[in-house]
Amino acid sequence: MSEVSPPSISSDAAAHDTQTELTERQQFWLEHLRACAKANQTTKDYAQAHGLSVKAMYTARKHLAQRGTSKSTTTAPFARVRVAPSPPTTQWSVQLSNGTTVSFSGAVDGQALHTILQAAASLS
Repeated sequence: MSEVSPPSISSDAAAHDTQTELTERQQFWLEHLRACAKANQTTKDYAQAHGLSVKAMYTARKHLAQRGTSKSTTTAPFARVRVAPSPPTTQWSVQLSNGTTVSFSGAVDGQALHTILQAAASLS
């Protein structure tokens, strides 16, 4: 028994079907949003250059995105990144009044430093 898959629709045909369902006003904004993306301009710059309301462009983008129409016109403004911890490079050197020098590198918590310095200070 084999399954029959539905016929595929090219992206141009799918885009055409979606666009025919849009109102004239939605089509107007979709064309401007696509032109803005193609021009690689910010929404603010594009709106000002074409005498459009910046707020209206953002509103249209939101409404068209909710319809699933304008996904191709926007990109994510942020990307998730993970910062890996860098190896410790901090060098510490403390010379005590009894002449003892304590040197170490990296991160040290306050309690450990206190214990080390007390032990070094007790040397004579």
